[in-house]
Order: sequence, then structure tokens, then C-alpha cells
Amino acid sequence: MSRRYDLAHDTRAAAAVEFAIVAGLLLVMLVGAIELGLQWWTRDCLQMTADLTARCIALGACGDDPLGFAKGQAADWALPGAVASLSVDDSATSCYGMGVHGGRFVIVQIRSDFWSGLPFPFFAPSLSVSACYPQVL
Repeated sequence: MSRRYDLAHDTRAAAAVEFAIVAGLLLVMLVGAIELGLQWWTRDCLQMTADLTARCIALGACGDDPLGFAKGQAADWALPGAVASLSVDDSATSCYGMGVHGGRFVIVQIRSDFWSGLPFPFFAPSLSVSACYPQVL
């Protein structure tokens, strides 16, 4: 009977058990924070790519390949293959509720399949950004 009592009140491994419980939660929070930071950074880089692509199309500097320009810009931000699709609307009369009298806007939308090696809830299926720029007539 005294052996059970001794085993129940033995506190030698209590620190190891507490560490195992806390370390698991801390590891999940750390990996989630890294993944969220990567997703925000990727979205920011894609937004800058969309801005530059809209400007390039509006100024006529992209030639006939705006998708190639966008993919090149994304690759410059260390995101090769991040641009999954690109849509261009060069006949819009307003941009985010603002309009230019007698002018048009170029609106670029980029969709990217966000990559992640982690299971749900640490992944985002895709990122989407858009940008607009007044067109030179």
C-alpha cells in the first residue's frame, strides 16, 4: 500500500510532463505564426506585382505579354511560379469608386495558388490581389 502512495506523490518527472504539454502548444503556435507571416509576405509581393503590371500595361511598356511581365516581377520577389492566373480589364471607367472624366483604367487581377506543406488550418487555398492604374490615351 505504501508503494502506491509513493508512486502517486512522486514529483520527479513533473517538469518533463509539463514541458511536453506546453512544448506541443508552443510548437503549433510557432509554426502557425511562421506560416501566417509567409502568407502575408506573399500577398504583399503579389500586390506589388499587380501594381507594377497595371502600370506597365497602362503605359504600354509590357508589349504583348503582360502575363510574362507579371511572372518575371513575381520571380524577382523570389516567388517563381506564384502567378497562377492574370486577368486584365483595360476598359474600366472607374477604379475603387473613383473615376477620371473621359478616362479609363487598367485593372489587373492576379490569383496565386499559395503553397504550403502544412495541413488545415495552416494553409490558404489561394491568394487574390488586384490593382488599377489610369490609362494613357
